[in-house]
Amino acid sequence: MANQRLIRYLKQGGIIAYPTESCFGLGCDPKNKRAIEKILYLKKRVRSKGFILISSKINLFNAYIKNITEIQKKELITVWPGPHTWTVPASNYCPPWLKGKTHNIAIRLPEVKSTLKLLNSINFPITSTSANLSHKQSIKTLRACKNIFKKKVKIIEGNIGNEKKPTTIQDFISKKIIRK
Repeated sequence: MANQRLIRYLKQGGIIAYPTESCFGLGCDPKNKRAIEKILYLKKRVRSKGFILISSKINLFNAYIKNITEIQKKELITVWPGPHTWTVPASNYCPPWLKGKTHNIAIRLPEVKSTLKLLNSINFPITSTSANLSHKQSIKTLRACKNIFKKKVKIIEGNIGNEKKPTTIQDFISKKIIRK
């Protein structure tokens, strides 16, 4: 069932903080450049890094990625849902602010229950970046998240997953591990 209030909030440029596999993340509507700018400002993050997109369903990435065959989709989901991010060739329709300085887009189907519930309720991908200032320690608790962001973002309650490190990022075409 769609969460119309949350969808409206995100479409109007709202930012959310939510639990991921290893820490709290910040997310927004990936098509809303103003929301992306807010996240960059909140994190003091450089534009060149790009963003991860997360979704509850692989087909919701279709507008952002170049055509992927059914066989390739089966390969992608061998590690999903879970703490594994793939970089795949971005479509011509993928906003440039999501790709950073590459021609790829990073995508993941998470396994954290509260985040899956959130994603199912809105039925579109959101950005995913750790909810900390760039080069600072990750935010691991709901309390810390509330203390840092106060009313600047809407906080989705829930517990982070059991991962100690950020998700692995792997290039889908070359199979090269970008981050372990």
